[in-house]
Amino acid sequence: MVQLAVQQLPEVATRDEVACFTRISKPTLARWAVEGKGPTYRKAGGRVLYRREDVLAWLESLDMGGSAGLANTA
Repeated sequence: MVQLAVQQLPEVATRDEVACFTRISKPTLARWAVEGKGPTYRKAGGRVLYRREDVLAWLESLDMGGSAGLANTA
């Protein structure tokens, strides 16, 4: 899979394009869609489409992990 730059992700992207951009497999994106997880999507003529702004907003909403938000317990 080739990773896309933000500018290369189309304004309206297919699942293939989102998978390439996020490096998340198509089956995982499909499963998350059924489970109500992942970026917001729309269906048009049987095709699953994602708006670039929805994908980027979803990525921004994810926890970064690490200890940045934890209080010092020492």
